[in-house]
Amino acid sequence: MDTLSKKIIHAAQHTDNIAALWLYGSRARQDHHDHSDYDLAVAFSNWEKDPLERRLRPELLALDWHVQLSLPEDTLSIVDLATAPIPLAWSILIEGKLLLDLSPAHRMRQEARIMSRWELDFAYHQRQRA
Repeated sequence: MDTLSKKIIHAAQHTDNIAALWLYGSRARQDHHDHSDYDLAVAFSNWEKDPLERRLRPELLALDWHVQLSLPEDTLSIVDLATAPIPLAWSILIEGKLLLDLSPAHRMRQEARIMSRWELDFAYHQRQRA
């Protein structure tokens, strides 16, 4: 694991409301180049009721971590697993790498919700067309 990944995990461990953290995309697949960003998915431990706050929360977290870790702009990209489109969330779970699991019960609920939605909304219909 590279140094920045370790720093990101440390930052996540000291950030309120994070239940789990995944790395996905080129860095998880290990086909990245030197200037590839870090694609991260977060499962927050609480549901933000305000829609605007909920939408902004992963972006504000990315900004906070950029400052905290003294990173160049656009080094981190963060999505909230609870609000990510199901195909993206499914891809994160299948191809991503779980970096931090502070609340296994919360993580498993998120995973079960995504897998169920994937099966109902996407996989079933793909089988019907085949």
